[in-house]
Amino acid sequence: MLKMPFTITSEDAESLSQSDGFTILSDHLAEHLDSRFCPDHDCKDEEEAASWITARDILHALLVPVAELFDKAQYVAEVATHAEKVEDLEYAYTGEARGAFLWLSCFLEQERAWTFTQGCPACVVSHSLDSEFTIRLLYSACLLSDVHYPFTLEGPKLPSFMFFLESLRTALSEDALWGPDFFDRMTPKATQTRDGIEDLIHQSLQIDAMLSAPPSPTPPSSGESSAQVSPLLLPLGNSPGMKIKRSKMARRQLRLKAEEEQWVEQMLLQAWEKLDPAAADELPSTDQSLDAIVKSLPMVSVSEVVHDK
Repeated sequence: MLKMPFTITSEDAESLSQSDGFTILSDHLAEHLDSRFCPDHDCKDEEEAASWITARDILHALLVPVAELFDKAQYVAEVATHAEKVEDLEYAYTGEARGAFLWLSCFLEQERAWTFTQGCPACVVSHSLDSEFTIRLLYSACLLSDVHYPFTLEGPKLPSFMFFLESLRTALSEDALWGPDFFDRMTPKATQTRDGIEDLIHQSLQIDAMLSAPPSPTPPSSGESSAQVSPLLLPLGNSPGMKIKRSKMARRQLRLKAEEEQWVEQMLLQAWEKLDPAAADELPSTDQSLDAIVKSLPMVSVSEVVHDK
């Protein structure tokens, strides 16, 4: 039988049992999620099976809100950009938010079933340590567990899962592949992902509010309203960033400069029409290059270490 990688102390277990939010979640998963073990992990001992299921429930509480945040951010991007291609949705966001959007898009394309903890509880929990990507998201989700998610269902709040970081550290330290130093080496990446997801939350809310607002009777003046306009509409030449070498995981290549300029100009016009359809008809045409407002492309790393099974 596979050894449980995570240790949950009696104090942490007691704290979870006193959380109304976690109790409701566990009851819901017990009723609606298939918790049967696969033949390779068939659990005869009830206490051992319960420990796997508790760890699975913790992962569910950590990972599903992140996936729901991405789904909401993707929907907002679809409405804002009217993009015909999925790979163009990233242009709704800037800076760290765009980096997080790209990273989550690539990750969830491969790992959505694990993120929603589908399948054998032991398989789900063990898969947490299978790659740098899964470890990174789990680490980031723990850091985000104190953040209120505006897109998730209202009701009893889940507890903070910062305590689970110590379980993750111990599991990595005892793992033959990762070793005792890997947790500390992963910290900067996990922190970067957390910061990017928080920025993605904020930009999604800003864009959603802009799209939901009634049309303005007059065009916004460049001097007075630039601080209130969504990042989607602001000049982006001053935004720091790095161009990327497109990864296979992202499955996209750099578009031609002229084609990109034309697309961005069309996107900005559509966004302007959302704010003021009448004023959009009066916008003068221009041959000026859009280099100054084309959003910088974030760095996406696809180097991944995977357990040999």
